[in-house]
Amino acid sequence: MNRVLILVVTGLGSLCSGGWADSVRVERDPRIASDDAFPLRDTATYLAGEITLVEHVNRIGVLRLDRDGTINKYHWDLPHEFRLLPYGAVSYRGAPAELKDIPIGTHLHGSFYLGPEGWYEVEPPVSGYVAGKMTRPDMRSVVSAFSRVLTLEDDFSFYQRQGAGWKIVELAEDRSQIVVERVTLEDGQPDDAEGDAIGMTGRQVFRLDSGCRVWRGASVATTDDLAVEQVIQVNLGWVGLLGPQGQDALCREIWIDAESRRVASDVQRGIHRAHQRRRGIAAKVIETESIPGEGARGWVTVEVHAGIDPELVEEVAAASSVAVWAVEPTLRGYDNDSKPGSRLEVSRIGNPEPGSAGVRIRMHFFEMIEGFRPGRTVRIAPGDWPVLPRPREEKLWQKDIRIFSVGPRPVADRDGPPASEPRVGEEEE
Repeated sequence: MNRVLILVVTGLGSLCSGGWADSVRVERDPRIASDDAFPLRDTATYLAGEITLVEHVNRIGVLRLDRDGTINKYHWDLPHEFRLLPYGAVSYRGAPAELKDIPIGTHLHGSFYLGPEGWYEVEPPVSGYVAGKMTRPDMRSVVSAFSRVLTLEDDFSFYQRQGAGWKIVELAEDRSQIVVERVTLEDGQPDDAEGDAIGMTGRQVFRLDSGCRVWRGASVATTDDLAVEQVIQVNLGWVGLLGPQGQDALCREIWIDAESRRVASDVQRGIHRAHQRRRGIAAKVIETESIPGEGARGWVTVEVHAGIDPELVEEVAAASSVAVWAVEPTLRGYDNDSKPGSRLEVSRIGNPEPGSAGVRIRMHFFEMIEGFRPGRTVRIAPGDWPVLPRPREEKLWQKDIRIFSVGPRPVADRDGPPASEPRVGEEEE
């Protein structure tokens, strides 16, 4: 059952009278995030889990949420489908990233919002058998209403952002597990933040196996290089599977010194910068001003999205002219439809809203397009960036030929063909 009330307070301005700067002010459940506006501060819901499926072009995927002790065990491990908001940001190894950079099986921490449909009840899974016949269970997590993502971070980024790391206090002789304690990276002292710390706190058991990658400086190390008293950073997997309620986990990667963490972040930052320079950085249209009597000429003001490396933002802000093209909330766009923007005016915003980088850019256009309306999303690139023709799957035209769906599938030669499944992000009729 949908339980959301949306109240329209003001009307749209007249397009002919140059009223594109007018907007619709909507009051809604603060837990709801929309594509056309940044959300309110301190309204996100924290969820964590392991990523099990990714469709990076449309910025959607599936998590297996942690068993945090609040969910009945019969509801454990149900797929939690998510979609990144247009201004949603991903961090990996302490640097900005794209979903495609995150390996399957990585444990992530996220800030989640309700989608436009608001909160809805999820029917608990059934046993699967009624009078000897198989019935279809509900395949969504019990908190699946929180499907819109503002931020996703791996363990490395999540704890490092909080200034925290893990000190090894016990090390198994056979290197099969370590006991660690959460500490501050600054002085190595216990870090419980007086009970306000987010994520795992105190002492934890991390398990090791032959698949754990260990890094020292710029070199590959081994578990033999681990030692008691080292302050490490880790990326985890199987957090909700190995131990009760996620109280132990499997180490996928370990960084055993500050230099190794710096190198990891620098490499990922380079990957992010190259990706953005080929595609342009994303921003939200805040205001559009037509010039009376000048046809399609006018000014457009945008606010740069968060999660973009500051160096790239500064390159755009310092440019004398830029190419701008409209994209959908997935950040996919058409080809060869950019418009040149000039006479850039840059301003900074103190304490920006979640999802915003706090940088506004006002630009002049000789020809504005439909995609420049307030609330829409655009990409921006200076003329000296190597923006390349986008791969077919990243374009909106023609139809994407890939198929992406989740849900039960038949066992070969036993079950009949499955019923049509809704795609991720689509409502089932």
